[in-house]
Amino acid sequence: MIVIGGGVTGAGVARDLALRGVSVLLLEKNDWGAGTSGSSTWMIHGGLRYLEYDWQTTRLSCEDAGHIVEIARHLVHRVLFLIPVLPDDPHGIEQIETVMEVYDRYQPLKHAHPHLRLNAEELLHVEPGLARDLVGGVTVEEWGVDPHRLTWANVLDAVEHGARALNHARVTSLVRDGAQVIGARYARDGTEVEARARVVINAAGPWSPEVAAMAGQEVRLRPAKGIHLVYDRRLSNFVISTEAVDGRDILLVPHGPITVLGTTDDDFFGDLDDVEVTADEVDYLLQAVARVFPAIQRLRPVRATTGVRPTLYEWRPNEDRLSRRHELFEHPHAPGLLTITGGKLSMYRLMAEETADAACRRLGVQARSQTKQARLPGSESEAPAAGELAREHRVTALAATNVLRRHGCRAGAVLEDPRHGRLACRCEHLPEADLAHAARHEQARSLADAFRRVGLAAGPCAGAACIDRAAQVIGRELGWSASQQVEAAREFLLGAWLGRAPLLERRGWAQEEMAYAARRGYAS
Repeated sequence: MIVIGGGVTGAGVARDLALRGVSVLLLEKNDWGAGTSGSSTWMIHGGLRYLEYDWQTTRLSCEDAGHIVEIARHLVHRVLFLIPVLPDDPHGIEQIETVMEVYDRYQPLKHAHPHLRLNAEELLHVEPGLARDLVGGVTVEEWGVDPHRLTWANVLDAVEHGARALNHARVTSLVRDGAQVIGARYARDGTEVEARARVVINAAGPWSPEVAAMAGQEVRLRPAKGIHLVYDRRLSNFVISTEAVDGRDILLVPHGPITVLGTTDDDFFGDLDDVEVTADEVDYLLQAVARVFPAIQRLRPVRATTGVRPTLYEWRPNEDRLSRRHELFEHPHAPGLLTITGGKLSMYRLMAEETADAACRRLGVQARSQTKQARLPGSESEAPAAGELAREHRVTALAATNVLRRHGCRAGAVLEDPRHGRLACRCEHLPEADLAHAARHEQARSLADAFRRVGLAAGPCAGAACIDRAAQVIGRELGWSASQQVEAAREFLLGAWLGRAPLLERRGWAQEEMAYAARRGYAS
C-alpha cells in the first residue's frame, strides 16, 4: 500500500499496516508532522468544549487518548488546567462545575483525575499571575505531548516493521488504470518516481481534496486556520483557559521550557502552502489571555505558528462549533483509493486503525490492529533516571532530561557518541549527539527538520547562538560542503523570520537589527 501524508494520522496508518505485515510506502511532501499535526496546541485531550454539541467525539477522543498515553509513556506528561471564573462570566461557577462533573465520567478513559473546585484565594495561591477579581475556578487534567515527536515515533515504528518512509517526497499524480487507482508518482531530490500499490491511502489532511481530485474524486472540507504564539519560557505551571472576546476558548499551555498560546479558529480559503499570521490575530489572542492572566502583558512571544485543520464540511455553524469527527471515504468510483480526513490529534490512532481495517479488507489481510497495545519506540521499557544518564554520558542534567523526553528508554543509545557533553545549543541544552542522531537516524535533512526533531533554535537565542554550529554538525552527517552549511543556516533564518515578523514591536525590531548586524550577509 501507499500512504500519502506524513502527519500523525498518515504515520499512524503506515505503522498500523506495517505491524500487520503489509508492505507500505509512506510519502510526505514536506517533513514529518510539519503541517497540521505540528501546528496543534501540543495536547492529547478529550475535548471538553465538544461535550455540549458533539459528545460522541468527546467519548471517542478520551478513549483513544487513553490508548496513546499507554503506548507513548515517554512522550506524554500530565497537564493541569486552571479555568478561572470572573464575575461577568455568563455561565457562573455552579454551571461550569456541573459540566465538569459530567466530564469527570470520561476522565478514567484517559487515566486522568477528576476536577477540583477552587476559591479565588486558592487560585491566586497556585498561580499569582491571575486577575485579582476572580470568583473562583475549577481544574481539569489532560495530557501534553510534542506532536512532532509523536509523529516521528509512528514513522520510526513503521520503518522498523518493514515500511519505507520518505519525507520531502511530493506526490505529483496518481497512477490509474481506467478508474482504478494503482499507484502514485512522486518527486524527490529532482527525480520523479512511479510506485505501484493495490491500495492508495490519502491521509493528506487539509490537502486531501487535492489528492482525491487527482483521481477525479471530491472530498469536501471546511478548512479552519489556527495560529499559536510561542514563548521561550514557561509562563505558568498550569494550562490557563479563558475565552476570547467572541466567546471562543483560548489556552495558554506550558510544554517543557516553552509556552504555547492559542488558538484562533477561522475559515480559510487561501493557499494551504502559504498561510500567514496577521497582527489582528496576535492581538486577539493576547487580549483574551490578558483578561484573566494580566502578567502576559509584560512578556513577549518569540514566534508564531500557523496551520490549517481539515475540518469536515458543514454549512452554517461558526468555525469553533464545527464537529471534530472524522470520516473515511471509500471512493467507489475510484477503486483502489481511500481517504481519511477530519478528526483531531487525540484520535489519530483510532482513525489509523479504521483506515487500516478498510484497506486490509480490500486485500484480504486477516491480521488485526496491534496499536492499542504495541508501545512506540522509546516506551518499550523503563527509561533511566536523568541524573544517572547525565553522569554516564557526561552531559548536563537538563540535557539528559531533554533527551529522555524525546527518546525514552533509547536515550542512552543516542548519547553513545564521541561528542559526549558538547552542546549544540546552550540555552536549550541540546547535545550535539542528539542533533547528529537526528541527521543520521531520524531523516532530518535540513535545519528546519532538526527544529522539529530536537527543538533546535526553539529557545531564547532563536538560533543566533547555535545555528552555525548546528549546520556544521548536521552538515558533517549529510556530507554538506562549507558553502552548503552557510546556505542551510541562511535558509533556516529566513524561514524562521516568517514566524517572528508578526510579533515585533519597537524593541523587537531593534533586537532584530542587532542580530542582523551580527550576522550580516546571511539575510541579505
